Amino acid sequence: MLQQKESYDVLRLIEHGQLCYISSENVQGKTLDRYLKYHPVIKKREIFLLLKEIAGQLASFHRCRGNPCYQYVNPYSIVRSEDGRIYFLDMQSEANRSKMIFMQRRDIREYFLPPDEKYYQHASKELDMYGLGKTFQYILASVEAEPRFNRREEYRLQRIISKAMGIRSTHYLNVSEIQKQIPRYEEKDRDKILNNKGKRRKKVCITVVLSIVFGGYLFINAWENAEKANQREMKRTESSKSEEKKSEKSDDRIKKKIYERDEEYLELALAYFLNVGDMKKSLKCLNQMENQTLAVNLKRLIKAYEKQKVPEEAEKFAASLAYLENEWKERNMQSEEKKKQAIQCLIRGYGLLDDKESSEKMLNLVEEGLKTDYLNDSAKRELLQYQASALEKEEKKEEAANIYAEILEDETEPGKREELYKKMVQLYETAGRRDMASDTCIQGIKELGESEELKLTHIRLICADPAVNRDTCALKIKEYVTEDTELLENAEFKKLQKEYGIKAEGGNIWVGR
Repeated sequence: MLQQKESYDVLRLIEHGQLCYISSENVQGKTLDRYLKYHPVIKKREIFLLLKEIAGQLASFHRCRGNPCYQYVNPYSIVRSEDGRIYFLDMQSEANRSKMIFMQRRDIREYFLPPDEKYYQHASKELDMYGLGKTFQYILASVEAEPRFNRREEYRLQRIISKAMGIRSTHYLNVSEIQKQIPRYEEKDRDKILNNKGKRRKKVCITVVLSIVFGGYLFINAWENAEKANQREMKRTESSKSEEKKSEKSDDRIKKKIYERDEEYLELALAYFLNVGDMKKSLKCLNQMENQTLAVNLKRLIKAYEKQKVPEEAEKFAASLAYLENEWKERNMQSEEKKKQAIQCLIRGYGLLDDKESSEKMLNLVEEGLKTDYLNDSAKRELLQYQASALEKEEKKEEAANIYAEILEDETEPGKREELYKKMVQLYETAGRRDMASDTCIQGIKELGESEELKLTHIRLICADPAVNRDTCALKIKEYVTEDTELLENAEFKKLQKEYGIKAEGGNIWVGR
């Protein structure tokens, strides 16, 4: 059976001189997010061309009559046709209405819009460029370049992304500037290499000749310079204070550039760690940072989380968490997004420790994290998971069960929902809330009728409760056995039969004790 082809109503941009006109057409292809999913490795040259063409399409759109803004710039609004061309979805088309609704999802909005923009309700070139920067970031996080980017290319791409998103002190005025900044990749053939070697030899010869001439010139003028030495010394003394001030300003500029570059690598490392789940790429970004003290402590956390195991030197690990928490206090005040990233990192670290102090620290972080505005559904679910885990460690079983009930509300996968039901039943029972455990079982069985484990757990709960009439127990067991005759052959059911004197004959059920 042939796979059904996907088609989309897209914008066709027709350029005429400096102007551009918009029409609509239907093309076959895939949205960018789906294309990247099935192409995890892409040639470096093709990645650069892809970035350049996306920027080119957006730049052309901005040149259309009336200078419109696209508004929905993200990987879900970009289509790559079967012939490799790039298009933007026609958001006015009724056929794309479901796509527009999908883009209004909270996790999509919060990733591709700035923290101070909650919804796709404003349109501006600045917001389009921000979305373009985040889209570039998404592409680079989703694929592996072949061959890999060199250090200079990585830095240049990160600079483009941060400048497009307004992270740097300077920012782009239009998309055309972004398009021009995207690197070009050319494979060097043997002739070019040999030609370049010849040019280098010529340059070396010229340099040697110039050095000899220059040396002679210095020798001839040496005696003149000696006479002027005293005068120069006096001038140096007078200008030393001025030079020191200039040097201080220069040092400040260098420090600022280093800090901005480190922030870009840190931002990318955290995106790989928290959003993509690619620890290898995250560690690679941290290796590029100048602030290796911060990088080393964060790498210790990431490696431990990847193995889900505290390193042998547990004291060093705890010290790293304390260092990161203190180091990021200032960073947390810069934006809600950075605050959320810091909290996610720290709870992943403290979640690996079993001591009471770490559990309390994690509960405080979760409480703080749940108050942040820039929190998508997956991040919220992770915070709640850690909160429930910490409450378990502190023996607050009923509170932990209540948190799992909150997680259950947003979980959609049947297998995970069953595990949550079982977890809640176990916690309620341990907390002495047999009534809540039984009610949770009934709710889970009603939803997941095929769960033998929940049925057996409910049978055990009602049979173990002296307040429940034996006839009531028998009727409930008969109901479960009628729905699922294989239950009688289950090893766990046979254990319950012996323990509570359950008899099953000819479709009738009795419970002895």
